[in-house]
Amino acid sequence: MDHPDWTWPIAKLAALRLGRRLAVLVPASQPHRWSFVHIVPSGGPADEAALRDGAARSDAGRSFLITQWEYEADRLEGYDEDLGVIRLRRAEAADESELLAVLREWRLPPDGFAYSWDTVDPG
Repeated sequence: MDHPDWTWPIAKLAALRLGRRLAVLVPASQPHRWSFVHIVPSGGPADEAALRDGAARSDAGRSFLITQWEYEADRLEGYDEDLGVIRLRRAEAADESELLAVLREWRLPPDGFAYSWDTVDPG
């Protein structure tokens, strides 16, 4: 069933345009594992220059890498270097419209995503 609102909350869309990663916790394949989907906006020389100047650059024309990773839950706490990570799926989106198409296909409403630092996502 389709989610009633397949649009981005304004703050999350702004974050993507600023090059910030977003993540969402999704059901894992087994009880002892955690699974996350990451959205990583593209970056480039103009973003690096802005960062050197202490700023972030908004770009509505970014592309995106969308990946789903699964981790061993008991390895996420502490400093274990081997998180038992497995990449389950990967997609690329050339723009915001394609990003929404991938999320529809994966059945992940945009309003479920959070800033990576607001999740337990180790990625």
